[in-house]
Amino acid sequence: MRFIALLFAACLLMVTFGTAQAADTPAVAGKAAVHKPAAKPAARTARAVTSLKPTLVAPATDILHEHFAVTVSGNVTNPEGLPLPGATIWVTSKRDVLAVTNADGEFTLTLPTNAPIVLSCGYAGFEDQLIPLRQPRRQNLVSVNLVPVAAASRR
Repeated sequence: MRFIALLFAACLLMVTFGTAQAADTPAVAGKAAVHKPAAKPAARTARAVTSLKPTLVAPATDILHEHFAVTVSGNVTNPEGLPLPGATIWVTSKRDVLAVTNADGEFTLTLPTNAPIVLSCGYAGFEDQLIPLRQPRRQNLVSVNLVPVAAASRR
């Protein structure tokens, strides 16, 4: 940065003293000093203005909240309390399957951050159920009781 400032100052001095020296130069013998008017600067050409597109940048650190991985565990049952093996749990907005229940209807999944998220749970013949996690803790235990489709439509 200093180099640029020094270079600018040197150029400014050369321009200033260079024109002053030319004006003070005595006339050559036999010729009168002729002062030429400065040439008009070239007309500026219009440049195309490029618009900048806003870019969303995630902050490197969130100073208001502590971020940590979250474990969600639980079980999925039918209205009679029987486990539903093979039920799936996914992120509602992405439809990416995060976990599938085992033979006892239990599941465990890990989320990378404690940001609020809505999970969905589903099983063939049953209505999907939303599992909102507004302020997830490090360990979260949920119990999901799915309702059959026929019973859900009668409500």
